[in-house]
Amino acid sequence: MRDTQTRAALALVALLAVAAGPAQAQRDTTEVIALEPVKVTAATPFDRVAATSATFATSVRRRPAADLNNRPALALGAITRTIPGLSVNSREHYALGNRVTMRGLGWRAQFGIRGVQILLDGIPLTIAGGQAFTYVVDPSFVRRVEVIRGPASVFWGNAAGGVLSFSTRPPEEEGAPLVRARQVAGSYGLSKTDLQVTPDLGSQHELSAYGSYLSQSGYRAHSTTRLGRLGATGDVSLGEDRGLRFAAAYVSLPQADSPGSLPRDLVSENPQQARDAFVEAGAGKMQKQGQLGLTYYDDLGAWGRLKTTAYGLFRNLENPLPFAYITFDRLVGGTRLTLEGRVANGMASGLEWGVGLEGKFQRDDRIEYENAGGEPGDDVQTDQLETVANQGVFGRATLPLGERVRLSAGARYDHLRFAVNDRLPGDDDGERTFQSVSPSVGVSYRLDAARLFAHFSTALEAPTTTELGNRPDAQGGFNPEVGPERVLGLEIGAQGAARVPGGGLSYDAALFGMQVRDFLVPYQNDSDETFYRNAGRTRHAGLEAAVQWQLPQDLSLAASYTYLRAEFVEARASGGASLDGNRVPGVPRHLLGGTLRWRPAPVWLALEGERTSAYPVDNPNTAEIDGYTVLGARVSHPGYEWWGLSVQPFAAVKNLLDARYVGSVVPNAFGGRYFEPAAGRHWRAGVSVQVK
Repeated sequence: MRDTQTRAALALVALLAVAAGPAQAQRDTTEVIALEPVKVTAATPFDRVAATSATFATSVRRRPAADLNNRPALALGAITRTIPGLSVNSREHYALGNRVTMRGLGWRAQFGIRGVQILLDGIPLTIAGGQAFTYVVDPSFVRRVEVIRGPASVFWGNAAGGVLSFSTRPPEEEGAPLVRARQVAGSYGLSKTDLQVTPDLGSQHELSAYGSYLSQSGYRAHSTTRLGRLGATGDVSLGEDRGLRFAAAYVSLPQADSPGSLPRDLVSENPQQARDAFVEAGAGKMQKQGQLGLTYYDDLGAWGRLKTTAYGLFRNLENPLPFAYITFDRLVGGTRLTLEGRVANGMASGLEWGVGLEGKFQRDDRIEYENAGGEPGDDVQTDQLETVANQGVFGRATLPLGERVRLSAGARYDHLRFAVNDRLPGDDDGERTFQSVSPSVGVSYRLDAARLFAHFSTALEAPTTTELGNRPDAQGGFNPEVGPERVLGLEIGAQGAARVPGGGLSYDAALFGMQVRDFLVPYQNDSDETFYRNAGRTRHAGLEAAVQWQLPQDLSLAASYTYLRAEFVEARASGGASLDGNRVPGVPRHLLGGTLRWRPAPVWLALEGERTSAYPVDNPNTAEIDGYTVLGARVSHPGYEWWGLSVQPFAAVKNLLDARYVGSVVPNAFGGRYFEPAAGRHWRAGVSVQVK
């Protein structure tokens, strides 16, 4: 099996290396390689930050209409594969969501996302307590992905070891179709229907609305899913450079069964099975989540550009698990006010500045019952109201020194208050307060078609309400022994673009080092309940590289590589044993991903691949998953045209070599139940219809 995977890895590298082959120049107009300055809005409140002058590592990926139409993307990893430093693992079911890490941060998450700030259409999905869920993000409609790859608390405060921003807004220059519909079918009972409507409201206003419904029986037993999503974005002009933007999203998940993770022997016996305890408990999720955000923007001339955002979010959840039947109702609100401007100094660009205020509030009404055969029992184990309030004030300035050098500096102060009201008998009320100042400083040097940069930044990572509330002593209230993580990061790198024979080439490379102090480590008991403790320090160091290359003969290549060395330093296990020098679990040392496209008329072909090295799954490094290589192939037609109607059929084979591998893990799971097996060879096919 290892030999097969090694040969597959070599085949992947060889196929990606076809870029070096000679051929006649012929530009592929369907694949865009960005050579112009790219605005990075994930760094707001500084909308003028651009890829040619930013002092930190950024990635921007646009998805052209062809990719939206013929790529059957169901998980976020399908649209982020070529972003360096970012790892997105699919668990092959929807009960726990994607597992996301950025330069190794976020590795501890047993469910949801920690340590990485997530945004959808400019509205934070990461709530005041630092947790994010991406159920509401439908990859089928994501047109743009922006990433800040290092610590970014100066922009977004708590839980910003990196930033991952998704946008569904149609780009102004593309000319979105009036109606876009798509039907996808595939293995394991998959059926997904997409519909998007983008009416033409003229040059002053914008509107786009979408919806989808997915159902599948799933690769593993007890992993049936039914999932519906709705969303809308719009921009109403109120005058010259003044207007109101809105973004709304809603998800209904009436069924998302969870098969649980498995020990190695059961994975070898039958990777499609579910854990008996999860089946008996009816483990899974039923939830509804919705959000609405409004942004008013106004150019005040010499006073700068004003931007104010208000948003709200709700989430209702029922979550049967072997140790409890959890219910909670969540309400979230937030406001953000920024003012930014520029002071002319006789140069092409003067001092750029920005200041802002932000407030977030979170209210969780949590009740945990005993699990009585998949239903809430009579015994109430937890009944408490949890609240989080976060206030932040921040500022940042960028100063040009001549025509090519830019210095930047910024800082943010955050105050977080966690409070709990325990409604069961006893006095287990309590509160925790955390404060942090997060500075950053950087420099960039602009060449004709590239930039060099160096940046120091920091991040605050407070424990979430779940991590505070899960106490190994079974008491109510918050765990007084758990505190926040602090992240320090340093990076140097280069980004640029060039014209080469056949088209364009863009590249991105960075060296980085980070230190995480008082890192939070998860551990489980025999009932799969997860607890947390602060355990010392970790050190993360590595290399990131990415390339997008338009080749001759209708070929294009996009690829990324990440080398990451994440280790424990001055850390101890719960029993007192030293962990110094051990690798951080759940973090691969080598990660290679790429897509090679060939688009001759009248058929488009694509080969996708990912190579992940072996990595440990527990703190002592006594268990690990094997490295794996996964290849996929896709074929599509550019479209049959009839009277303004475009029909594009497509088909894809995933895991082309039928590799048997573990796609995601649960670090430090009890009883060796670390592994979440991935699907073997399977297919997806469909048709996309557009009306102009």
